[in-house]
Amino acid sequence: MDRHGKRCSDSDGPPSKRSRGEALREQVSALLRALEASDAAGPVSLLAQLEQLTLDLEPVPFGFRSVDCKVDLKRRLHELLPPLARQAAKHRGEAGGGAAFFGAVRRFVDLLLRNGYAQTSRDRRDVIASGAWLACMEPLQGEAGGEVLAAVHVYLHLADHVSFYEDFVGMHPDFWHPSIFRQVLKHMPKVLDIPQSLEADEWELRCPDIEAAVKSLFCFLLFWTAKEPSDRSGFSFEVPEALPLLHAALDAIEKCDVRFGTEIGAKCRGDPLEEMIRVLGLLTQFAVERLDAHDDGNVCQLAQQQAAAILHLLVRILKLRIPTCGAKPEAITDGPIPVDERQQDSEWIQNLFERLPDEHPIKASLLMEVFQAMVDMPLEEQRYRLECLSPLVPRFIAGFAEELRQKTVPPELADFKVVMNSVLQDDATSFAVELLEEVSFYPCLLDFTTKRAMIHAQCDRVRLTQGSGDPIRIVVPRDNVLDGVCSTLNLQDAQARIDVPLEIEFRAGYSDDTGNELVDEGEDQGGPRRQWLDRACRYFVASDLFMSPAQDASHLELATRLSSREARGIFVPSPEPVCQCVQEDWTEQFELFGCVIGFAVLNKETVPVHLGHNFLRSVFGLKTDTADLLPLLEHVDKTLHTKLTYILSGSYKDLGDTLQDVLEQCHLPKTFVVSESHCQELVRSTPLLEGGDSMEVNEENKEKFVQLLLDRILISGVAKQVQYFQRGLLRVVPHELVQRITGIMSVKDRSS
Repeated sequence: MDRHGKRCSDSDGPPSKRSRGEALREQVSALLRALEASDAAGPVSLLAQLEQLTLDLEPVPFGFRSVDCKVDLKRRLHELLPPLARQAAKHRGEAGGGAAFFGAVRRFVDLLLRNGYAQTSRDRRDVIASGAWLACMEPLQGEAGGEVLAAVHVYLHLADHVSFYEDFVGMHPDFWHPSIFRQVLKHMPKVLDIPQSLEADEWELRCPDIEAAVKSLFCFLLFWTAKEPSDRSGFSFEVPEALPLLHAALDAIEKCDVRFGTEIGAKCRGDPLEEMIRVLGLLTQFAVERLDAHDDGNVCQLAQQQAAAILHLLVRILKLRIPTCGAKPEAITDGPIPVDERQQDSEWIQNLFERLPDEHPIKASLLMEVFQAMVDMPLEEQRYRLECLSPLVPRFIAGFAEELRQKTVPPELADFKVVMNSVLQDDATSFAVELLEEVSFYPCLLDFTTKRAMIHAQCDRVRLTQGSGDPIRIVVPRDNVLDGVCSTLNLQDAQARIDVPLEIEFRAGYSDDTGNELVDEGEDQGGPRRQWLDRACRYFVASDLFMSPAQDASHLELATRLSSREARGIFVPSPEPVCQCVQEDWTEQFELFGCVIGFAVLNKETVPVHLGHNFLRSVFGLKTDTADLLPLLEHVDKTLHTKLTYILSGSYKDLGDTLQDVLEQCHLPKTFVVSESHCQELVRSTPLLEGGDSMEVNEENKEKFVQLLLDRILISGVAKQVQYFQRGLLRVVPHELVQRITGIMSVKDRSS
């Protein structure tokens, strides 16, 4: 009661609004009575009442706040829908008043939806259950116009009448009937047309439209495919029917997300993409099943074309900059759809690609666009996309194989190289093995840091598969780190393999009360091992078994050693005669050094030495062409390299010098003999060929002299050193890992 004693209505608001609500309810009641007596009243009489109700309802929205929502009026209006649907079906196709009444029903249902009187899932279910929505689909028979688009919007609004991941109880087959859905699907791309003048706030409003359109396609497919085959009467659908909608959605997202992506909410950006992924997941499943099931040539060819179209869309999605790796809170249904992520399954592309013949490749230009977009993405996004694209990469880079063999990275692969190195440098342990094998054929695509990460990942796998025996424990004094190591490692057995972990303990240098020498306390967690490897490597390169020629000294008659053995120079083995003179067990020492380097490789430790390029080439089994020997000498002895280059050029003739004069000035032998020495007291002359000591070097044979000299210095003179060093390396490092290092690392990389 109000203060004047009058009874208030159940509607809130001022008296004018209350009276309007009462009037509308009376109109609804009158129309219901007329519909019940429809046999007496013709469509013309019903038409007038319905049009008047529609006109009066236009300015009365349902409201977006609970206090504004006209729930009682909504329920009355929904009571009208079933009898209106029956009457519309009764008079459909009639001329005159019947056709006009049918159009009035369509406008009334459209108004209910636009004014918010069917917002909830229950409301939309009621609209569909009434059958009144069918009147709104009538304009779909036309080809264009505002009424057609309005019909599509009505359908999309109703298609969301259940929560997406609930079961499909209440989803009526007549609503999802292929004959109706095909008509809607035909016009859906028009709903997604994006004007050039679009602004960010408008784009944020368009994203739900894209989501709804693609989501309806998924609901349609899932509704029918979830049924038993015997219950799919009337269902037929081909992939090409979905392509215009999916391409239109991707076109709109590609164009606008680049402009407005950072200006709208993450969920609004991601929801359309999520629906695209779900649809493509189902289509991928359909395509794979069809390719595996059909043997008929024509059918298979059609299936391959459809699979190629799906594959193209999957790759296009990877070009989008919308974040895909963030988990979403909503529960996702089981099946071919990724769980809790807005991303496609990394195996979808592989499953399609491996079933397609060579005539259905993805265009290289599209892959280049994808990698270009990936360059500025976060690392996790790069990793996910690269894993998805990994089946396509071998064929992609094979198109540039000739340039890659020449160790030249073409501009078309520049972005791919950046992404590949970024991902592999972070973690190469679990990445696609097939892709790693393919890229390994073209090491120029990989940075040194990436190569090292790949080798380290391989080392980790080797260590995890090492034998279960007790680790090798080496106890040595700090001032003699190789004391007794050869016997501990059992180097006397040529077949022995070291496939257990290595532990190092240093003697403390003093004894306890009982006279037993103590060792440093503490477990080897890498520190003692690292110190031992460092000191062992320094010991070897400081010994007479190795040399680091000074730039101003000749390799042939090196009289002095480097004053500081701590310098990080290029170290090469001393000539074999020198090794024989300075250490009796020199072969065993080279084998032990190989073991030390093997331990360093397997445990990913950096050692303080740089070994000569020619020595490493031989250790890793790379053959050196004769033409490469002179350039390799520059890394060993720049002075000798300069002298031999001068001799081969013959430019000394311009100064009036003879070859013999130049040989004498350069302190080089005048015959085919090499003088190998460690010091003045240990000089040994070795002929470069039989009778070489009596064969004088002249203009005709100087090239042969230089080649034999280079071979002696770089190849034959260190062959045994290489053999025993390699034997020690392979005791520790598996042959497969050595092959991997050989395949992807350049000689310069291996020396680092």
